[in-house]
Amino acid sequence: MSHDLNAFQTNQPKSQVTTRNPRSQYTLEESEVADLFLAETRIEALRSLALVFLREIEAIKKILNPKRSRKADGPIDLEKEMVAIEIGIIKWALIKTGGNQAAAAKLLSINATTLHGKMKRHGIRADDRFLAVD
Repeated sequence: MSHDLNAFQTNQPKSQVTTRNPRSQYTLEESEVADLFLAETRIEALRSLALVFLREIEAIKKILNPKRSRKADGPIDLEKEMVAIEIGIIKWALIKTGGNQAAAAKLLSINATTLHGKMKRHGIRADDRFLAVD
């Protein structure tokens, strides 16, 4: 089943690409080439988007749960642990409300002045980093 490759290629429309293998008669349409290119572009865009999401997740983890120096087998200082939990919950409420302190206080079922005092005591600022996360 021998084919004359040059004769086969010259008789085809310009919108087609033929494989170099003379045994194969598969013709790739230009639209399929464009679809493959678009698919690769979309895959790359999805890959980039996934990396952005992963970076955001890591940033949120750092905001909500900063590393503490306690060893895994070491004694637990209940007061420090409770402070860390309180800070995490306050930051979560601020993230959830886009940095709106009054809404965060309502979400936590406390007065806005109480929230403000806790934020001041723990050094928590409602700045743009809370507004960037929905």
